[in-house]
This record gives sequence, C-alpha cells and structure tokens, in this order.
Amino acid sequence: MIDKSHISYNQLLEIISWGVFSMKMKGKSVSDKKLSDYNRIEGAMYGGIYTGSPGRDIYFMLPYLSDTQMAEAALKLADKFLTKPPDNYVNVAALVRFIYGQFEKQGILRSEKDFERMKKEKLEWFLSRKFLGLLKKELKNRNNNYGLSMIYEMEGHRLGDEAVISYDKNKLKKMEDNYLKCVRCAIKCKGHKHMFSIYYWAYKYFKEFGDIENAVKYGKLSIKNSKKYYYKYFPNGENYYSSRLKKTFSYIEQNDVRNKDNFTNKYKKYINNELR
Repeated sequence: MIDKSHISYNQLLEIISWGVFSMKMKGKSVSDKKLSDYNRIEGAMYGGIYTGSPGRDIYFMLPYLSDTQMAEAALKLADKFLTKPPDNYVNVAALVRFIYGQFEKQGILRSEKDFERMKKEKLEWFLSRKFLGLLKKELKNRNNNYGLSMIYEMEGHRLGDEAVISYDKNKLKKMEDNYLKCVRCAIKCKGHKHMFSIYYWAYKYFKEFGDIENAVKYGKLSIKNSKKYYYKYFPNGENYYSSRLKKTFSYIEQNDVRNKDNFTNKYKKYINNELR
C-alpha cells in the first residue's frame, strides 16, 4: 500500500481559505449559509465541508507537511480565524479538537468506555501540538483572544486526559494553567461561555484525578460564574449546562462538609429555582 496524503497540499490550503465557519443553530442542527458557496473537494473529509472544518483534513495531512508548509497552513488558518465569539462555539471547538485527531467530544470524560479506550491507546499529539503552537503564535500576533481562548481550552482538555490516564500531577498543573489562560482571554473578548464552562471542566478533571480540594474549588467557581454569565451565553435559558451544574452542586454538598464560606446556602436557591 502506498502511503500518501488523502488530498494535495494546495487542496488543503483551499479548504482552509474557506475560513472557520460560524455555525448557527437550526433546531438541534448546526448550519451556515456559507456552506453552499463552496464546491466540495473530492478526496477531502466530507468534501471539506463539515462541522469542525477544516480540522479533520488538517489532522490527516500533518504527517505529510514540511515545516514550511505547516507554518504556511497555520498562518492561513490564523488569518481566517474568528475574532469575536460566535453565537455557538460548536464548529470552532470541533475544529481545534479535530486537529488533535479527537473526533469524539470530552475525551476521557465522555464515558467509562472512552476512558478505557484512551487508556489503551498511545496518545500521540506531537504533530498536532506543533501545528497548534504555530497557530497560537499567529493568533497572538493578531491579538485574537477568542482564537487563543479556544486553543487554550482544547489543550487544557488534552492535558487533563493525559494527567488522569497517567496520574501525572505535572500534566494536571499544566491543564490548570491552560484553563486559566483561556479564562483570561475570554474576559478580553467577552467570551461568556468560557467564563463559567472552563471552571466546570477543571472541576471534572480534578474530580477524576481524585483531587477533591481543587474539584470543590473549581466546582464553586463554575457555579458562581454561571450566575453571572450563563444567560449571557444562553439568553433563552437552554439547559445545556444546567444539569451539569446541578450535579456539580451536589458534589460540593457532599464533599465540602465544613462549608466555611456558606457556599451551598448562598447558591441553593439559584441552583434549585433560577437555573432552568
């Protein structure tokens, strides 16, 4: 079997030139009117047009790119990256996640089955991190804080996966650092979703790691900040995160026995009545 790329380098650049789509919600599906403006490329993943485009195609092309080509592709993607938070993060999050070759959401947190699967796999993200490092450098040059927030979030997730699988405290600390950088960028670009959801993911990974103190700490931050920003991101009161936050609150009730800051009493009404 001949080992070759599924598309040419020029075709990859063409797909990237279409830009990172800002996906709107149509019922439970994502759509973007720009999708009809492009001719599908034969051989590309789904013709090059899909949720998370061009992430899948970038991932499968990485082993075939020279350093010069990788830098050029990262520069072109940075030029096309959204600069303001869209109404829905689905497509942009999928884009970055796909560049890691992660085609299922939430990594080890998705299910026990995925946790066991990833434990057996040899997680190898060297080329993905090389490309995303170049992309991050270009986004910094453009002061694109929304783009940076997405890079920091997804790297945080991958570090969380690695930390829990290998019980690596250094990876866990790097995960935390990336999440905090994500929040700082989100504040600058008014990316309201990241102002509470990132703390939730930190809580989840610390919980999986067995670090109860930090799980409680970030669980509290996710709830506190959701009170400020949840309805700014979900103005119609979608319950995408509400069930997660209610489970987080239950975890805090069970594990923050001393409740020195009176947190559960302060936020019980919000969790039970205000958070739809």
